[in-house]
Amino acid sequence: MARRRKPISWQAFHLPKHGHTAEEYEDAFAANGGSRRFAVADGASESSYALLWARELVVGFVNLDVKAASNPNWVQPLQRRWAEAVDAFPLPWYAEAKREQGAFATFLGLQLQRRGLDRGTWRCLAVGDSCLFQIRADQVIAAFPLTRSDEFDNLPGLIGSRMAAVAPWKKRQGRWRAGDRFLLMTDALGQWFLRQRERVHKPEAPAKGSSLAGASGLYGGCDCIMNVMTADQAAFAAWISDLRGRGELRNDDVTLIDIRL
Repeated sequence: MARRRKPISWQAFHLPKHGHTAEEYEDAFAANGGSRRFAVADGASESSYALLWARELVVGFVNLDVKAASNPNWVQPLQRRWAEAVDAFPLPWYAEAKREQGAFATFLGLQLQRRGLDRGTWRCLAVGDSCLFQIRADQVIAAFPLTRSDEFDNLPGLIGSRMAAVAPWKKRQGRWRAGDRFLLMTDALGQWFLRQRERVHKPEAPAKGSSLAGASGLYGGCDCIMNVMTADQAAFAAWISDLRGRGELRNDDVTLIDIRL
């Protein structure tokens, strides 16, 4: 009997800053199981129409065709689409200058390719401080583009909607095999994850005997992200609120994509 390829499964979680509404969330994420592409972006709040730009980046990346994906200028059509959308908006004179400067966002995109039934390769593109972690047998075997919690600052690399990236694109590639997981995170959660690893807490290893207390229950005191990802959006929100309340996680938009191979 011929062996069948198992599909790649994924789920996403997200939450705005504490005290902000869902409409004020300025991260973005997208996934395309057919192209096996996944992306997260973090819109810079100080720029104009940052959420729209972050969404253009992630949706544009996961829907690229193979030929376009190899073109280093794949962002340019997205810049034109962003400009077409926002340049028509009527604005007071003092907001027009800010719009002319454009929007900015960090970006991280992952491309998975198969090389057989149970293995393959991966490539990742990044500008800024959104993070990728590859996990195998409860161990982090790759972290990109940052590897330490003290590498995060207030001036991450950004991609502009009116210009090229203001920091160089970073690239990394590797191999995956069945059973691996990839976690894509925006900066606040990525920094927390690395800090926990520096404390030898191993947030990538499931905590024994722990489970979430239902969709509305707090997951108080838990520092293991793997247990949380067996739950739903409401439980994830409760867990993030608990981390913020304990001062473990800075108050920022949070986005996570969990990809299981």
